Amino acid sequence: MSVELFDNLLASVGPLLKKNSNRPSIPEGARLACTLRMLAAGDSLPTLAFAYRMARCTVSNIIKETCAAIWQTLQPVHLAPPETVKWKQIACDFFEQWQMPNCVGAVDGKHIAIKAPNESGSAYFNYKKYHSIILFAVCDANYMFTHVNIGSYGSQSDGGILTKSEFGQHLENGTLNLPADDCLPGSKVHFPYYFVGDDAFPLKFNLLTPYGEKYLDDALRIFNYRLSRARRCIENAFGILVARWRIFHKTINAFPTTVDSVVKATVCLHNYIKMNETSNSKYCNSSYSDQEDKFTGKVILGQWRKDVEGVPTALRPAGESRRLGPRNARQNAVRMRNIMTNYVNSRLGSVPWQVDYIRK
Repeated sequence: MSVELFDNLLASVGPLLKKNSNRPSIPEGARLACTLRMLAAGDSLPTLAFAYRMARCTVSNIIKETCAAIWQTLQPVHLAPPETVKWKQIACDFFEQWQMPNCVGAVDGKHIAIKAPNESGSAYFNYKKYHSIILFAVCDANYMFTHVNIGSYGSQSDGGILTKSEFGQHLENGTLNLPADDCLPGSKVHFPYYFVGDDAFPLKFNLLTPYGEKYLDDALRIFNYRLSRARRCIENAFGILVARWRIFHKTINAFPTTVDSVVKATVCLHNYIKMNETSNSKYCNSSYSDQEDKFTGKVILGQWRKDVEGVPTALRPAGESRRLGPRNARQNAVRMRNIMTNYVNSRLGSVPWQVDYIRK
């Protein structure tokens, strides 16, 4: 984070951190700097207490208060629910960068490992045999989060969290302010705006997932490949988040409510820095996320993968969990996926390298 971004952030959160006391209080800038160091470097409370010459309990309170202030000030600006115009811009970005028409976001969930809460039973104990909460998120084509649901029990699945989340309910009820159905580029076929996810999610009218059968013909494999290119955005968004905010490189030793505040703060800070970064930004430059060769479709892995390689990161995939919800998808959702399958295999919707890529 540059000095300018830090100063702008301090101007926003400073009033919420100011203490009205007759005794000298810790300056707002020191409170913010201490919190950012913990989030970015993953320093422990004893380390921060020694570095800033404060008591551990004081550092703990500062972290909780500052994370809450960051969420309160940044969320309405940098994580506000998109309106119709914004959804259309996101769809344009997905089509321009990943050739996936009418796509308005990629969804996924990740486990965040935490210390077992007292008297929590098996609520936080996930299928990978450790305790966690789940970060469910939606992102755009530029790896910025548009919706998040934080704090679900680790024992839940992606599909179950989607169904119970505010985003999932709005998606089901059609109240996300998505644009009206539009023609697929170059055709007269009207198609709804939709999100993409992996096969841990149930197929829905506005949520396309891959074909799950083991033996697929070329047309279905091409659809899966084209969908995976767009879905890779959420994988990169999570990867950049965990690589840059090293608090996620280890199990977080805090109460679940505190972990929720930490995750909320990092998600908002991720969007804040991404939205204000310049072309020479070190946070997420062109080589930090996955890229794709425009002629062969070969994926060039981003630098963030090397930064987290070998680290027992606290941010772990949740996609392999059992899927909840109806396995027999609605006929309308199946029909929508078939239409998109035909489109990406047609002359109008295909990309030059897709057949060679899936036959490698």
